[in-house]
Amino acid sequence: MRKSVGIVTLVAVMVAFVAAGTCSAELTRQDLGRTVKFKVLVDKVMQPEAGWHTEKWMVDETAEAGFNVLSPRRPNDLDEVRQVTEWCEEAGILHIPWMRGTLGASLEDEAADGKRMVWSSGLEDTLWSPNSDEFWQWTNDLVLEYAKISAEMPTLFGVFLDYENYGLGPNCYELSYDDIIMNAFAQEKGIDLPELALEERYPWLQEQGLYDEFEAFQVAHWRERCRTLREAVDEIDPTFMFMIYPAPGTKFMVEACYPEWATEQAPLILADASTYGRASILPHEEALEANRDMLVERMEYAETQGDNLLYTGGIDPVVKGADPEFSGRNAAMIMQVTDGYWIFYEGPTYEGTHRDYFEWFARANEAADNEDWDWAWEARETPDVYGLTELDVQDPSKKQIVVYGAKEPFLATLRANDEYEVHDMAGSALSYFEDADAVILQNFNQSLKRGAPFVKTLQQYVANGGGVMLSHDTAWFMDSPWPEIAKRGYPTQNVEAERHVVEADLIVQDVPHPALRGLDAGTSFYPEFRDHMIFVPGDAGTVLVRNEFGDPVYVAGQNGMGRVIFSGSYYGYHNELEGPERELLYANVDWLAGEGPSFGARHMESDDGQPPAVWWWGRPGFD
Repeated sequence: MRKSVGIVTLVAVMVAFVAAGTCSAELTRQDLGRTVKFKVLVDKVMQPEAGWHTEKWMVDETAEAGFNVLSPRRPNDLDEVRQVTEWCEEAGILHIPWMRGTLGASLEDEAADGKRMVWSSGLEDTLWSPNSDEFWQWTNDLVLEYAKISAEMPTLFGVFLDYENYGLGPNCYELSYDDIIMNAFAQEKGIDLPELALEERYPWLQEQGLYDEFEAFQVAHWRERCRTLREAVDEIDPTFMFMIYPAPGTKFMVEACYPEWATEQAPLILADASTYGRASILPHEEALEANRDMLVERMEYAETQGDNLLYTGGIDPVVKGADPEFSGRNAAMIMQVTDGYWIFYEGPTYEGTHRDYFEWFARANEAADNEDWDWAWEARETPDVYGLTELDVQDPSKKQIVVYGAKEPFLATLRANDEYEVHDMAGSALSYFEDADAVILQNFNQSLKRGAPFVKTLQQYVANGGGVMLSHDTAWFMDSPWPEIAKRGYPTQNVEAERHVVEADLIVQDVPHPALRGLDAGTSFYPEFRDHMIFVPGDAGTVLVRNEFGDPVYVAGQNGMGRVIFSGSYYGYHNELEGPERELLYANVDWLAGEGPSFGARHMESDDGQPPAVWWWGRPGFD
C-alpha cells in the first residue's frame, strides 16, 4: 500500500508544475547533463519502509519531487530491476541501478588467498583484487545484464558503480601487490621473483628500479579489462553509461575507467562526494561558497584527465550541517556549476524529517528547471542550528573543549576526563570559540586557503589566547594557518593515499615540553588508528612525537597569546584511546587549554607573576 507523502500542499502544487514541465517532454538519457541537469536520488530512506525493496509509490514520490533519475539499491534482483524500470518509465523519469564496484573476499576464504587487494603498505584487504578474474567476472556479469535491459527498456540508461572501500583500506583502487599481478609482471619481464612478504613487495620494486614498469604494466591490465567490458556493452547498447563514485577518482578510476568507459555516445558520469554537507560547520553562505569553490576545482582537475565526462556533485543528509534547507540550497548551487547533482539519501526517516528534505529538494529542482540560480544564494528561511554564535557552557569550572569530526570513541575518551566539558562543534564564529579553552579539528577536510574567513577566525582565536589542535587530515587539506609552526608533509615510508603513513609506531621525543607531561622520552606506542599524517616543522614549531621512520607527527607551537598543536593522529576511530596515546592526548589538550608554560615568546603567568606549576608525574629532570 502506498505511503502517505506528507508534503505540504504548496509543494505538491509546485512539483506538479515541475513534472508537467519536465517529465511530459519524454526525458531521455541523451538529455541528462546536456539539456537537463542530473537530479539523481540514491534512496536509503523510502526502501527500508518495504524491507529494502522498491515499490511504485517510492518511484512516484521521487518523480513528484522533481528528481529525474532514481537509483535504488538491491542490484542483484534483475526482476525487481525490470519492475522499477517500468515504474520509472510510467513516472517519466530514468533509472540507474546502484552496485558496489568492489567484491568482498573474507580473509578466511582460502579460495581468495593470493587474490585479495594488497596495498603498498602490505595491508591485505577484504576485497578481491582488481587484477583477479573473480572480480571482473562478477562485475561483467551484472553490468552486461543491465545493458541488456537498457537495450530493451531505454529508461534504464546505465549503472552507478560505487568504488568506496567498505573493507580495510582507502577507496578503490590504487596499485595492488597481490600474487596475481606480481607473478604476471615477473613472467612478462623475465624476472626471478624472490619470496616476498606482502609488506616487502612495494619496497622491493622501488629498490630494484622496477616500480615504474610495474605501475605501467598493472594500469595497462586494468585498461584492457575495462576496454573489454566497454566493448561487450557496446555490442548490446552503445549508449549505456557508467556513473562512478567517488570522483574525481582513484588511480583505477582516472587511469582506466576514464579513458576506456567514456565515449561520445555514452559519456562517463562522475559522482563527487565533496559537497555532501557543509564545508565543515561554516555559516550557511560561507559553506555554500566553500563547497562551490572546492567542487569547481575538482571538476576542473577531472576535465584535464579525460574527455566525454559529465560531472555531478553529491549530497548526503546524514553529514553534519546538511540540514534540509542547506541541502536544498546546496543542490541548486551544485546544479549551477556542474552537470547536476545526486543524493546519497540517508539520515532522515520516512516519518521524520523526510518530508522536510523533499520539500527543499523539490524547490531546488524547480529553481534549476527555471534556471533561477539566484535561489541558491537567497537568505535562509529556517533557523540555522549549525551556525551557533555562542558556546553553551554548562559548567564554567571545567575546561571547555570543542571538537569537530569525532566519532563516539573519541568523545568518550574526552568525556572520561572529569576536567573537560566536551562540545560537538556547532558553530564557527569567533564569538562561539571565545568561550572555548581548546578547539580540536579532526578530519576537517576542507581545502581552505590561508585567507579564507574560517581560517582567519582560527588565527584570531589563537592570537587572542585560544588553543587549537589540527588533527589527522585537517592540516593536509587546509593551507597551514601557522606555517611558522608546521605545514603538511609528504611521507616516503609505508605510504597510502599520498599522505598517510600506515602501520607504524609513534615515539615520544626528548624535549622539555608540558604537552608531554607524564610521558618518558622514548615511549613508543602503536596508535589506535592505523594511519597518521606527518608535518614539516617551522622555526616556531617543536616536534613532540615522531614515527619510527623519524617523521614529525606531533608539532607544537605558540602564536600570539595562544597555542597550536599539529597532530597527525586520528583519535578514536574504532575504540577509546588507552595507555600512552590517551595520556598524550590529555597532556596536549591541557597545554592547549592553558596549563604549563607556553615555551614561546610569551609565558603564561600565575597571579603572583610566576609560571604556573607543571606536573610531570615523575619524569626525570622535571620534578
